[in-house]
Amino acid sequence: MAPLIGRESEIAVLSEALGRAKAGAGGGLLLVGDAGVGKSALLDVVVARARAAGVRVLSCAGSPATADWAFSGLRQLLTPVLDGAGALLPTTRTILMAALDDGDADGVSVQRVALGVLQLLSDAGQQTSILMTVDDVQWLDRDTSRVLAFVARRLADDAVLLVGAARADEMADSPLAAAHLSQLAVLPLARRAAEALLDSRAPGMPALVRERLLAAAIGNPLALTELAGETDLSGPALPLTDRLEATFGAKARSLPEPAGMVAVVAAVNDSDEVAEALAAAGELLVRSVTLADLAPAEQAGLMWVFAGRLRFRHPLMRAAVERAVSPDLRQAVHAGLARSISGDADRRLWHAALATATPDESIAVELEGMARRRANRGGLSTAAVVLERAARLSPDPRAAARRRIAAIFAYNDSGPLQAIRRLAGEVDLELLDPMQAAIVTITLDGMAADRWAGPAGRIRQAELVLRHGADDPAQAVELLLISFLLGWWANFGDAERDLLGRAVDSLTLPEDEPRRLVLEAFSQPDERGAGIRHRLSSWPAEDVSGADRGNLGQAAIAVGAIPQAVAYLTAASADLRATSDFADLVSILTSQAWGCVLLAQHEAASDAVEEAMRVAGEFVFPRMVVTAVLAGAMVTARQGETQVATGIAAHADAALAGAGAYSLLSMVQLVRGTAALADGDPAAAFDALIDVCRPDGRAYQQNARAWALTDLMDAAAMSGRLDEVRPVHAELTELAHRTGSPQLLVAVAASAPLLADGDHAGAAFAAAFNAGIEAWPWQRGSLLMAYGRWLRRQRRRAESREPLRSAYEFYQAAGAPAWAERAAVELRASGESLVSRPRPATSELSSQELRIATLAAQGLTNREIGERLFMSHRTVRNTLYRIFPKLGVSARDELAQALAK
Repeated sequence: MAPLIGRESEIAVLSEALGRAKAGAGGGLLLVGDAGVGKSALLDVVVARARAAGVRVLSCAGSPATADWAFSGLRQLLTPVLDGAGALLPTTRTILMAALDDGDADGVSVQRVALGVLQLLSDAGQQTSILMTVDDVQWLDRDTSRVLAFVARRLADDAVLLVGAARADEMADSPLAAAHLSQLAVLPLARRAAEALLDSRAPGMPALVRERLLAAAIGNPLALTELAGETDLSGPALPLTDRLEATFGAKARSLPEPAGMVAVVAAVNDSDEVAEALAAAGELLVRSVTLADLAPAEQAGLMWVFAGRLRFRHPLMRAAVERAVSPDLRQAVHAGLARSISGDADRRLWHAALATATPDESIAVELEGMARRRANRGGLSTAAVVLERAARLSPDPRAAARRRIAAIFAYNDSGPLQAIRRLAGEVDLELLDPMQAAIVTITLDGMAADRWAGPAGRIRQAELVLRHGADDPAQAVELLLISFLLGWWANFGDAERDLLGRAVDSLTLPEDEPRRLVLEAFSQPDERGAGIRHRLSSWPAEDVSGADRGNLGQAAIAVGAIPQAVAYLTAASADLRATSDFADLVSILTSQAWGCVLLAQHEAASDAVEEAMRVAGEFVFPRMVVTAVLAGAMVTARQGETQVATGIAAHADAALAGAGAYSLLSMVQLVRGTAALADGDPAAAFDALIDVCRPDGRAYQQNARAWALTDLMDAAAMSGRLDEVRPVHAELTELAHRTGSPQLLVAVAASAPLLADGDHAGAAFAAAFNAGIEAWPWQRGSLLMAYGRWLRRQRRRAESREPLRSAYEFYQAAGAPAWAERAAVELRASGESLVSRPRPATSELSSQELRIATLAAQGLTNREIGERLFMSHRTVRNTLYRIFPKLGVSARDELAQALAK
């Protein structure tokens, strides 16, 4: 192929990326620029270089006609390598093939499909390096885009390179744009390169016309080549894209009827099969249409036929033809396609639906069946579009509203938010029953990052359940679950909590049903905590699975049973990894992370946050992401990276305050208080943490007071402000004894000695050590430090060394250097010299390396580990190669012993 003019730097970037992929360090790269700027030409260059180097090429292109068909791009891309699917784990293989319309499976999710694609490409890349090109990313079906975003972020250890091309102004809602891949801006050609390109295509052009064309094309290569035949450029100044479309439209209108009709069918159709286009054109013209009739379109440079496929030479050409199609002709084309398509009942139905201009309940019912089939295969975005069409064809307004709601919930898992809001605006809530309308409203609130319903929303939903719950018990349970889980951070008075409790009591759920437990815990954690903890004890984590474990874990956190909560949530996250239910997984991992923070299990907390963020990178859950990030910031602050932690807190503050979610700011203040303690600024720590505990505080939160108390009391003691905190401690002490919350009982007991006078301090310390504190490492560390310091100040230096030594060792192990240093200062003051101990070999491992090593030691294969951790098995293999020398081992069977040291 002829060299591209003026694209040397872009080609160098592409060649370098291809070289890295050949060396086993793949990834993703997006070419971003205006229509016609040469992105497709650059893809052609990298494809030619790849083939010349023996690299296998997989390609697909987005199209407006196929943008609503889930996984249509993926089918096009993966067909050449699907023979390798036999090496996948059985469940993953079944789900992937079902998504690609080759088999059936239950519970197909985009996430599970993405995992299968990652493993398939990793396998294929071991045989020969792979280049994947995706043109017109902005028109790629959303599910394929989500899958490729997931995959592209995980190719660093694979010989696979993804290169996409997209229009810069149409990528705002693309999952690939949100994946933060490397981007290469493809800009218009510089003046000299534009002149050289024009002169190569139209030598001898008159100087005046040449200058006008250069000015009109403004460096756009497509414009320079396609407008070169125009002699009159003196008309009204049009945007470049409009001018090009006008030129292409004029070419299309000049085609003789058979070729022109085939072009219209091809522009409207969702397939590029030439036989299908010829048959549908023949239906419309009532005559036979053959390949020979296409010659004028090929000669005009509008279309070309290759291997049974009919394609426009450029998307702007297709857009020009499609835009000129009248509504009546468009309907006729869809009707012709519905009669012509063979072998695909869903596509026949879809075109029949698009050809129908008036309400038709029979077609609407068929579309509902199609939506169910597509959803079962993971195509929720297609299901949403189909349900929306069914709603438009529904004669009964109530049926239309019901179908729009079904579309909203299908979109809820697949996005985009703009489509959901548009649909919600079309739903007449008056046609729904009150609980149904409330579920729609609260779902939208939960998805939005810019608003928060707060306590008022939960009160409204509880009142609805009390009035209408008996009409549809299942819907009542669903409404309260959504409402309570989204509204956990709201603050309530006694009367309001009583209302919430009465709503829960009105449900027809058994006493020990996990959903009832979480609803009771979230409505009245203080009043019902003791009973809930007793019922939780009859549910060992190993005896339940899936959603039940998650509900029990959430309930346990709400009533202060944090060790139980972490056990449930850890087990629940393992279940959800197996099913790849990413929305629920992110929620459970976030709760797990906070539970681990409260127990000072910092590595486990970091692992949970890292995984939650990795999953949310492709499947975004705005407010849950903020909550997870703040859990990670707590660990970061305790580890001494206080600037990072406070930066995260500032961003979160702006996002949450902007949405009016002030009680969620309690997490922000916890981070700020922890960071201030790490920085040795107890006064600032006190100011941040007291804000969580006083009702007039901006970030006051009833439930988070127990989370803040230990550090608040330490900050008060170090800054000489214990008198200011006495009322808070007294209130929480009364609450702890009234409710029996284990977390609160330990927190008030561990901090009580700080408030005791000299004669009673010893008894207060003794009581605190007998308050079950062994299960609460952070409180125990604080208590040990306070006790050792008190003993030393009582001139009992020898006695002070043991608690101070224990505190020091705990903080060292927990990775909390500022706290460890304070214990070290006290120890040295007691007369003890510190002897540094050798660090365990596992301290050299990152959290991801430790996780992989642990799973490998348990006997899992690389492929099984990859599926568990959402990475390619090649990444697992390479990580193990880095782990072995760090642990001083040379084989997998030595890992268990090395990890135990």
